[in-house]
Amino acid sequence: MDTGLLSLINDKFDSLTGVYERSAMEDFAKNLLSKGIPFSMLLVDGDNFKNVNDGYGHKVGDLVITIIADKLKKSFDGKGVVGRFGGDEFYVIMPHIVEYDEVWQACHDTFVEFETFSVPDYPAIAITITIGVTRSPEDGTDFDVLFEKADKALYRGKQKGRSCFIIYLDAKHRNIKVLSSDSPVSNSMQMHNTIFSMFTKSKNLRESISYLLQFFTTTLMIDHVGIQGKSDLLFSEVYSLSKGKSFSYIDNALISLNLNNTTSIFYCNDIRHLASVHQDTLIKKCTEQLVDSTFFAEISYDGQFYGFLRADSTSVFRIWQNSDMDLLLTAAKVIGMALHYEGKTLEDL
Repeated sequence: MDTGLLSLINDKFDSLTGVYERSAMEDFAKNLLSKGIPFSMLLVDGDNFKNVNDGYGHKVGDLVITIIADKLKKSFDGKGVVGRFGGDEFYVIMPHIVEYDEVWQACHDTFVEFETFSVPDYPAIAITITIGVTRSPEDGTDFDVLFEKADKALYRGKQKGRSCFIIYLDAKHRNIKVLSSDSPVSNSMQMHNTIFSMFTKSKNLRESISYLLQFFTTTLMIDHVGIQGKSDLLFSEVYSLSKGKSFSYIDNALISLNLNNTTSIFYCNDIRHLASVHQDTLIKKCTEQLVDSTFFAEISYDGQFYGFLRADSTSVFRIWQNSDMDLLLTAAKVIGMALHYEGKTLEDL
């Protein structure tokens, strides 16, 4: 990027990340427009960031934001400037880079950079980004119009499932209506991919499983996720906001009695309903651990049973969504496959 263009941007920096403030970025874009200098503007949003704040606290959330900023600065070094819009949202402005293929490559390179995203001491935190892009003069010469189109492209990326970039094309995107939502949307393919990627974070299977369970408690906000072997609770991750803190083994025989033979899962949105099928022992065990809703998925492979992956909700009854159960079942199957090919049991880990 022509360093002379930096004279068009005010030296106002975000105190947390060191990138430019929102007002400086907006002034920069308007200065480029006034001089007829072509540019691309990117809106970058961290995916599912709310879960980091809820699960780990704002101090860790701030650390994640600074890592996002650092990766953006590294990715766009020499191509553009980075600013913080607010929260986990960022601006990027690339002067003179407006050809579709060139913009596409810049965005692609950024996603390659984020493939190595990690937070020191918090390996279970997995952050991806979604990017919406607009170009001037291709998409307009008014800042508000350009921002609206970049926002539409970003929204389209979120609709597609996040962890992607969308370059605004009028024929495709002009009729998009941007709707606000307080609920983060998790894309099924992205989440399944994350499950598999957790197993590459460490060559040690025990560590990989621990990272995966931490990821579930934070991302799905499940009070407790654990793994039972044949006679003991061997892994146990408790969500920071969980009412219950002490969890223990629940006899596998009690679970097997209720297991769906087709899916190899058992779940209950309200354990009180188990009274109708005379599961008093299971109700008592759950009540002792403050468990109101529970889910179990069999960990097995090629006919070999290893144990159960379990997820528990405390203080409120949880309606287990098919999407969440699908992810938990996938994790159980992956763990079973990993144990099979390593020739180990859960008790060996």
